[in-house]
Amino acid sequence: MPFFETMINNTIMAITKLNEFKQLITELQIEYNVAEFHGFLSGLVTGGVKDESWQTLTYQFTNDGHCFSQLPLKKLTEFYQQLTESYTQADTQFQLCFDDNDDGFKMADSIADWTGHFILGLGLAQPKFQTEKDEVGEALDDLNEISKLGYDEQDNPEELLIAADEIIEYLRVVVLFLHSHFALSIKEADKKQLH
Repeated sequence: MPFFETMINNTIMAITKLNEFKQLITELQIEYNVAEFHGFLSGLVTGGVKDESWQTLTYQFTNDGHCFSQLPLKKLTEFYQQLTESYTQADTQFQLCFDDNDDGFKMADSIADWTGHFILGLGLAQPKFQTEKDEVGEALDDLNEISKLGYDEQDNPEELLIAADEIIEYLRVVVLFLHSHFALSIKEADKKQLH
């Protein structure tokens, strides 16, 4: 199943290009870049937000509390559903989303942006996440450090790109781990409550 969705003539079509996700952000009229917005939504999903409250949180933190127009909201809702599904598919299709970038310095900034906004989304979904201990606490500490990612102007851009690839894969693993801790444990708690 495609990761992104878009509407064309009221027919849902797969967003397979980064430019289509950028277009959605433009249609939503928000001041977030690709990394920031994807990180924020990923944090909400990882934190286990499955009901409609993700929309309210998104309005509050990306659009000064104002609702989005109907068509962009429909596209965003479909995207959020697919993002949620990407975490639990057998082949785990979840991927972090950044602007296409061959510049090591810009990529380092994008990683920090994605991670900082992921932490924001996760914090909204799991307000007490900072009290976590053991492996989860260590993973959250790592995220805090990555969100502060910086570089020296003297750094080699090619080496930054190599490091970025490794950090992105680490982030992907950490996010899936946190999702299993927060979102999947919510699902299990709901099942236990039903019995």
